[in-house]
Amino acid sequence: MTKTHSVRLDASASEMAQEEILKQVSYVSRDVRGARFREGGTVLEFDTPTGSPADLLPNIEALVTRIQRGLRSLKRQVVHRTPRADEPSFRGPGSLDGVHLLGPGFVALEGLPLRLFRYFDRAFEDFGRPWKAEPLLTPTLIDASVLAKCDYFRSFPNSVTFAAHLPEDVAVIDGFRRRHQDRDALDENVTRDLAGPPEACLSPAVCYHAYRLHAGRTVPAGGLVYGVCGKCFRYETSNMKDLRRLWDFTMREVVFLGSRDGVLDHRQRASEMMGRFLDEHELAAEIRTASDPFFIAPDAVSKTYFQLSSETKFEVSLLLPGGERLATGSLNYHTDFFGRAFDVSVEGAGAMHSVCVAFGLERWVYAFLAQHGDEPSAWPSIVRDTLARPPS
Repeated sequence: MTKTHSVRLDASASEMAQEEILKQVSYVSRDVRGARFREGGTVLEFDTPTGSPADLLPNIEALVTRIQRGLRSLKRQVVHRTPRADEPSFRGPGSLDGVHLLGPGFVALEGLPLRLFRYFDRAFEDFGRPWKAEPLLTPTLIDASVLAKCDYFRSFPNSVTFAAHLPEDVAVIDGFRRRHQDRDALDENVTRDLAGPPEACLSPAVCYHAYRLHAGRTVPAGGLVYGVCGKCFRYETSNMKDLRRLWDFTMREVVFLGSRDGVLDHRQRASEMMGRFLDEHELAAEIRTASDPFFIAPDAVSKTYFQLSSETKFEVSLLLPGGERLATGSLNYHTDFFGRAFDVSVEGAGAMHSVCVAFGLERWVYAFLAQHGDEPSAWPSIVRDTLARPPS
């Protein structure tokens, strides 16, 4: 049995406030399902199982009030809007045979979705070619101390995935084995067996490895550019239903390290390239200001306000049926935050500044199929022609 709840706002929430609220509300409790706005943004509705905690509604009301007050005076900036965005068409559901959900937020791909995944992987690897991006292979694990330097535990604790193991202790290992020899799942005592605080986490972003790589070093005056691809992990609670929101997903990134003016020039060029890419692929999309999903930190709203007002983050936003959107990529300017965090300097220019241009590959597959459908003959020629060529 489920129950529908309504939160009536004092004033209609702006489009940006609605987006931020929907990003964060599911982290209040895993019982929150299907959050949506109605009545022009004046009412937030969500469903919960019967018997959910009594403090759930007040906590959500507090979240809504905090976000709406913090973003009241902001207007979103759009730096590119495709012609298709004015009259979008949707020929497919965004999912089809070949997408297999194997667990909460992790999938296997085959067939047509896999071909599209590989297409976008190659396309975004080529995205770094104008800068002769240096390929960088990074690990799935990331040292917990590195995430601490990246301020991840304070800004995004709701998304962290910890890597843990049993201690080097015969009694503990054998006790674990005996308890689980006839079980089909881990028991409720497993966390007591683990070897203290986790030393590592599963990496939530591949660019962090590039900053860590240069800790305590000086990069050349002309900067450095890396092309990185790897698995990323961000826990998305009840939002993990399909390719739009995954716990385990694939990120292709172009990472720029250098002076402030240098990396911002690169981001501007990348934004122009991304606009052409969207137009060539006949996608209904915008490149627009956005923010990360800061959640529980005391300064979460001020961080969101700073990102949106200072235009440090742009997202590639693709339209979906029903007025929904999906952020499939981002162009992020981090100022000198990672340069200071990892003591990285630029020759003759002080602390390193950085920009990361990132693409979530599974999300591109979903949004492309939602707009163009699952019949390749109806796809834009740039995709058809590429897929028709034999692999090199």
